[in-house]
This record gives sequence, C-alpha cells and structure tokens, in this order.
Amino acid sequence: MRLGVLLYTLGFGGAMLAMCMLVPLIVSIAEGHWAHARNFTMGLTLTTFVSGAMIISGLPTRRLPARNIELLAVMLLFWFVLPVLASIPLTGAVQVRSFMAGYFEAVSGLTTSGGGVIVYPQLEDSPILVWRALLGWLGGLWTLVFAVAVLAPFAIGGLSLVGSPLLQHDEDAALSSRLGRPMRFIFPYYLALTVVGVIGMAAGGDGFIASFCMALSGISGTGTSVVSGSVYDAFSLLSQLSLASLCMFSAFSLPALIAMTQMQSAKLFRETEFKVLLAIIFSFAVISALTQGGESYFALIFQAISLATTAGFNFLPADSLRNWPVLWVMLPVFIGGMGLSMAGGIKINRAILVGRELASELRRLAYPSSVSVTRMRGRAVDMVDFSATWAYMAIFILMTAAAIIVLGALGLEMEAVWAITLGGLTNSLAIVPHLGFDTSFAAMGGATQLFIIVLMIAGRIELLVLLV
Repeated sequence: MRLGVLLYTLGFGGAMLAMCMLVPLIVSIAEGHWAHARNFTMGLTLTTFVSGAMIISGLPTRRLPARNIELLAVMLLFWFVLPVLASIPLTGAVQVRSFMAGYFEAVSGLTTSGGGVIVYPQLEDSPILVWRALLGWLGGLWTLVFAVAVLAPFAIGGLSLVGSPLLQHDEDAALSSRLGRPMRFIFPYYLALTVVGVIGMAAGGDGFIASFCMALSGISGTGTSVVSGSVYDAFSLLSQLSLASLCMFSAFSLPALIAMTQMQSAKLFRETEFKVLLAIIFSFAVISALTQGGESYFALIFQAISLATTAGFNFLPADSLRNWPVLWVMLPVFIGGMGLSMAGGIKINRAILVGRELASELRRLAYPSSVSVTRMRGRAVDMVDFSATWAYMAIFILMTAAAIIVLGALGLEMEAVWAITLGGLTNSLAIVPHLGFDTSFAAMGGATQLFIIVLMIAGRIELLVLLV
C-alpha cells in the first residue's frame, strides 16, 4: 500500500470540506456571529493547509495505477480521518464540549447517521446548523461515489451494477481518477435534486436557513433537524411533504435516481426494489394506524417513509413516538433503502435476493430434479453473489450481537442498546433521541462514543470493508 497515493486522494476530500466551510463562514459574517466566523476561518485555513500538504506530498504518485487494497483503504480513511478536520468549527457550538464530542458529531454527519451530541439544535446559531447540514450533504455525495467506485465493482455484500456505464473504468487508472470519474457524473444530479429540495422546503414558508438545512439533511438521509422536537409540530404540511419526498430520493438506487432526473420515471416503476420499498412503507403505515392509532394519516405515512429510508426524522406529533415499541420502529430501518443509495440498512436488494433464494431452495425440496434460476435485474444470479450476500447477512448479525454485548457492558440500558446498535449499523441514529431513552449521546463517556463511531463507520462502508 502506497501512502502517497492515499494522501493525494485524501487531500481532495479535505479540499471539498474546505470549500463547504465557506458557506457557514459567509453566514457567520452576514449575521454578525464573529466568534463562529473566527472558528470557521481557523478551520478553513487549517483544512486548506493540511489538504494542500497531502496533495503536494502525493503528487509523485498521482498517476500510478490504483491497487484494490488502496481503494478499500481510502474509503475507510475518508470516514475516519476527514472528520477530524470537519470537527474544528464545531468547537464553537454551545453543546460541543470536547474534541471527542466534536469528532462524534462530525462522523455522525459525514456517515449520514444523524445522531449527534447537539441535543437541542434551536440553542445553536445558524452557522453551526448550516455546517451540520453540509456535513450530512457531503457525506451523502461521498456515499454514492464510493458505492459506484468501490462497493459495486468489488460486489461487496452482493452489491453490483453489472453492465452499468457508471462502472466502466480503466484498470490502470489512478486512484484519484477512479473516484473522480463517478464524482463528476453524480454531482450534477445530486446538486440539481438539492436545489429543487431547498426550493420545495422554502415554499412551505418556514424560513430560508431552516429550509436549507432540512433540505440538505433530507436529500442525504441524515435526519438532523433544526429543532429537537417533532417535524410535525415545527413545520408546515407543505414542508413536511417536501422533506418526506427528499427522504424518498435518498433511498433510491443511483441508476433509478438518475433515471428520475432524466424524466425516465418508467424505469423506476419497473424496478422491483422500488415496488418493495413502496410496499414496506404502505404496510408499515397501515399496521401502525391499526395498532397505534390516534395519529394523522399524513404523519403516519411520512413517518413510515422516514424510517424505511433510514433518515430518522420524527414526523409524529409531540412525543408520541416514545410510545411505540422500539423493535417495531427499528424494523423498517433494519431493511433500509434500495441498493447503491444513501440509505443505510441491509438494503432491499439483499432482502429480495435472500427471499428468492429461500423460495428456490423450498422448490428444490419439493421437486429435487427441477432446475431453478434466481434472477435479479434481468440476469441470473450466480453463486458468488449468493455467497457475498449471505456473508454480509452473517457478519451483520454477528456485529449486532457483539455490539449489544459491548454497549451493555458499558452501562447502557438494554432497550437503548438495541436501538443504538441497529441505528449505528444502519446509519439511522437520528431516530434514537425521539424514542424516549434517558441516555443521550452527549452524556455518554468517551469510550462509548468511540465505539458508536466505529459502528457508524462500519455501517456506512458496508461492514466488510472494515474487516478487510
């Protein structure tokens, strides 16, 4: 593994962070928050210097062909190293009182998990809220790029896009080129959806800064809000509808997302994953209405969308989500969104593949001489895909069990342990504070926060990369 190659690529990731810091810096100056302006200036200067140093140190190796282990390593380093730079401006937040707390908040944003130490966002100034939203937005972009450049080509956990032009690359291309090509392809679509989302949220009449932050958090599936309570109580119905729509976009697979932006919706409706996603949302909303009751139908549908897409917003009135069973709330989160999307969870394509394989095995038991072929996206699924999917499922279950034991040993109540473990591994920690537990992330010790950080990163890089 060549350090220069990794540093060169990490430097460009740091440069993206530095460019994003300009937005809250401008907001700080415009609103007269001079303390935040100073912190963002320091963060911008240091991030630019460190990123520039990494790029310069890696210049001699910039054209060397990328190795497989370097693709996996740079994905891991993006989530572990760059949050250190992203946490610098967060030191000015009222509720961030240590480096570990700032690092936890930055990792939570960049992994689009959304469960940070800032418990009461309304106590923070606009620059901090904007920066939190931008971290989630940038993390969503990185998630899509790595899904195309690393996860799909390696068929990690059974994810693949065989035949897609997104996967066409030169085997001798440099590491920066392997990541840069999908970045240039994805960014215009991602930016266009973001702009539409901001306009849709602003049309609800809830203020531009709040609309901007919520739109960025929604399109990336981060789930961070500008209020600590319910979205239902704080925003208009039009804003809620816009936010729920953005959450849906965050759970679409990248090919389906691009098809939508190109006005080719027919392709989306033919996707089996999309049909299953709609079925999960509809079923969850109907069963919740029958068993929980007392809620608006809009609120139940929006809440089902929020959970199924692993965004984690609370769309129910007041604190009514506290009365719902934890495992019922976490069930759609566990399944997650479509493959190669910004959503977390085990992904719908894996659930479909496992279901079809189980059905195929049952048919073989009834008719031993029959030949059964499992198909996904119009092609026969081979044994490699099955093995990768089953390996992912097994590792997910093992990591869930291990994390529950560790967090329980660290002193957390068992009901909270289940929610935090599943929330971390599915990048949906934003829903945990709305479930009514006494323990908050801000009150946890450094060791507990560090372990949850590992869970968030493991969930974002599909578990297997961390083990490799």
